[in-house]
Amino acid sequence: MEEAFKRDTCAEIALSAMVSMIMILLFSALVAGMALLMIEQAFMESRSHSVEQSETLNSVPLVLVFEVEEFDSTGNTNDRLYVMFKFPFAGGTIADTNVKWAMMCDDTDINGPTTNPSAHTLVYSSGNFDAATDLNGNANDAASLDEFNPQTYYHVLIDITSPNGNGDCDLVEDMHATFVIAVEKGRTAELDFYIPEGVTPGYDLMS
Repeated sequence: MEEAFKRDTCAEIALSAMVSMIMILLFSALVAGMALLMIEQAFMESRSHSVEQSETLNSVPLVLVFEVEEFDSTGNTNDRLYVMFKFPFAGGTIADTNVKWAMMCDDTDINGPTTNPSAHTLVYSSGNFDAATDLNGNANDAASLDEFNPQTYYHVLIDITSPNGNGDCDLVEDMHATFVIAVEKGRTAELDFYIPEGVTPGYDLMS
């Protein structure tokens, strides 16, 4: 009779093992669920970042022609450059005012040799592409268009006295300078060029 009421230790161990197994399975399921949520969130953020980055990388300006349009040997009043360009990789249209340019040059180039050749100062002129037109236009009409299309070629005349006649750069002979085109929230194109002695309008600055 006493043996009938004796505890079944084998059954107790089996029950404990089953409970432990259930707890482990529940914990594993919880961890797996949290891991899946984290991975999903990471992929969503990565996708969003990739889309934004792709739009940024695609907005790269491609310069096809870069020439001297007008050259004034006595100052920068009539100095102008001609640029033909397009945005072949852009994912959509780009506002013309969102495309900026800057020209950087050395003031020793502007004023000629100085008594202190090491006293170099970087000066610049800048503006936007508001005056650009398609190739049917005259390259100098702010009302011609408001945005650039990836499939279209455009051109623009760059007035070195910009902005508002206060630009400091001046085209002179035997001069090195840098011309930069920047797209707002996009990429930039940098053109290092040289103005040789005897330069005339139409001189190819990309040669």
